[in-house]
Amino acid sequence: MESGGRDRRRAATLAEIKAAARRLLVGGGSAAVGLRAVARELGLTPPALYRYFPSHEALISALIADLYDELTAALMELRCSEDTDDLGAQLYLLANGLRDWALAHPAEFALLFGTAVPSPDSEDHEDTPGHQAAMRFGALFKELVAQIWHWKPFPYPPDEQLGTELVAQLTQESEHFHGMPPGAIYLSLTYWTRLYGLICMEVFGQLHWVLPDAGAYFEAQLYEIGEALGLDCPAPE
Repeated sequence: MESGGRDRRRAATLAEIKAAARRLLVGGGSAAVGLRAVARELGLTPPALYRYFPSHEALISALIADLYDELTAALMELRCSEDTDDLGAQLYLLANGLRDWALAHPAEFALLFGTAVPSPDSEDHEDTPGHQAAMRFGALFKELVAQIWHWKPFPYPPDEQLGTELVAQLTQESEHFHGMPPGAIYLSLTYWTRLYGLICMEVFGQLHWVLPDAGAYFEAQLYEIGEALGLDCPAPE
């Protein structure tokens, strides 16, 4: 019983620390999230905080994990809220849900997508909570595009157009895309970076010079992608 109480207190303190770190992030960006700053926020001494997070990197990784899981849960809830097997509708829900979350949480989005995910060759690959949560988020889109491919294969560039080095890298990822061929993975990655890049430019204020509201442009881009994937997409209003 006593052990259970300690565990609950520790879990509550961890949650308070991460909540304080998030407040600092929202207020001052990632540079404001330091161990000493978090300790001051909570009225703790830095050594007391070290009992929960031994380093700044550990705290940031834990915060990233929470944010990725929050985003993933929000997208999954959105996807489940629409009782539909229409893959095009699901793609629209996830893409627009990501954009909505990013615009509502610009500081959190900047931390998640401005922080490098360890490469498969690095020593800390898959060892951090942040990395594992990022993979769970990515799996949402990987699984959906694989469903689209296996339901109705879309045209994709041949291997000779991509080159041997790129084909080799994409082939290594085939298992994670449920057996999709390299060209189909290439096209999926192209469309992902297209949408992701657009969201980044909007969140960081890089489109105001021509688009006061980039929502209509995002919808038009999403429609083009849906058409290329052979989906029955609603035309932009």
